[in-house]
Amino acid sequence: MVFFTENKNLTAFDCNAGYVVRLLMKKIRQIMNRLFSDELLRHASILFAGMMVVHVCNMVFQMTVSRALPKEEYALLAAFLAVMAIIQRPVTTLTTGVSHYASLLQQDGRRGDVACLLRKWLLLCGGTGLLLGGLAVVFNAPVAGFLHLERSAPVVIGGLILPALFSLPVLGGAGQGLQLFGWCSASTILGALVRLGLGAGFVWFVVPACGWAMMGHGLGMYASAGLLLLGLFLVLHGSVKSTEKLPSMRFYLLQSFFIQAAYAVLMTADVVLVKHYIPADDEFAYAATLGRMVVFLPGAIVAAMFPKVASRGVGSEEQRRVFIKSLSLTGFFVAASVFGCFLFSGLLAHILFGMHNASAYLKKMIGLMALVMGFNALLYVLLQYFLAQRRFKPALAVVFLSVIYLIAVRMTHGSSWVIAGISGICNFISFVCLFVCLERKNG
Repeated sequence: MVFFTENKNLTAFDCNAGYVVRLLMKKIRQIMNRLFSDELLRHASILFAGMMVVHVCNMVFQMTVSRALPKEEYALLAAFLAVMAIIQRPVTTLTTGVSHYASLLQQDGRRGDVACLLRKWLLLCGGTGLLLGGLAVVFNAPVAGFLHLERSAPVVIGGLILPALFSLPVLGGAGQGLQLFGWCSASTILGALVRLGLGAGFVWFVVPACGWAMMGHGLGMYASAGLLLLGLFLVLHGSVKSTEKLPSMRFYLLQSFFIQAAYAVLMTADVVLVKHYIPADDEFAYAATLGRMVVFLPGAIVAAMFPKVASRGVGSEEQRRVFIKSLSLTGFFVAASVFGCFLFSGLLAHILFGMHNASAYLKKMIGLMALVMGFNALLYVLLQYFLAQRRFKPALAVVFLSVIYLIAVRMTHGSSWVIAGISGICNFISFVCLFVCLERKNG
């Protein structure tokens, strides 16, 4: 009888536990349904999931190449990638422009015209990339001499990457404007996997040199572009072109170009400037690499936001709410990331670069660069909102501050601390200027 009673009590307990688990699962489903009913959060989650895979791949890539490459080669790789990022940032004006107009055409029910817009700009940008890449390959020796390189292989590889560098922003802009975030996420994941597998594999198993790491980086870009092109073809195939003319993007691109180029200077010029003025500081490249992670984390939110706030100059209250939500989420991620970099700078250097005893200088510089890039990430949300709303005048503050940044560094470049500090001040002032201009409707 006792045995029966104990068994009965155990069964009742199991029933109660099962009920609690079912209730908990129901609550979790309700919360998830509530979250994913919001388009911004749903699309940002898709992109964020992909970007997390990309960040893991990039982290493993950095861990591998920083261990396999000598310090001089890693500093050279960081400088080359920074130069390519400075080139790519203005080219991503095309992402902004194509995304803006693809979103507007989609809103107008003219999906077939998006295909025509894509073909036009792929020919223009792909052709430009081929031309510039060919010139870099042909005149590799003079370019290598100008950069004080002992060999020209990195220049040749850089030239071969340029066609993908110029074409990928156009493809990404079309995917973003049509809100094909699944395809966009898959293409970035494929690119990161190829970059990791080949770039890290080359320097580990072939030759520990900067050029081989760059080759893997370039092949990853081509793989990403190929998959995104396939996705756009499948989505746009069969769409009927309207009888209306395609909108002209030239004026929009011209204004966006200078603003995006200025932002690129504020974001990535520090590595190049330190390499130029203080070449003996090999550790700064490691701190800058860790600091950049703060910028990339909120990228999914901004990418999901842009097509939702695109307008012809008069934004709606709903678009403003989407922007405020995007800025708030970005602020949360930035604060957590910066805090983590300050608190665990030594651990991050150990995990990412294999440094068992990171210097006090490197630990402090990691924290400073994370803070600088935190301001830069918040600035990016504001800047993309202004570009989506076609409010170019306030965004010119970024151009002005980037010039001030270069002049100030030219005049006072006694140490890496000074260069990083000036970068942080200019990023912060740029953010404040744009934030103040939010309420102005005539900007």
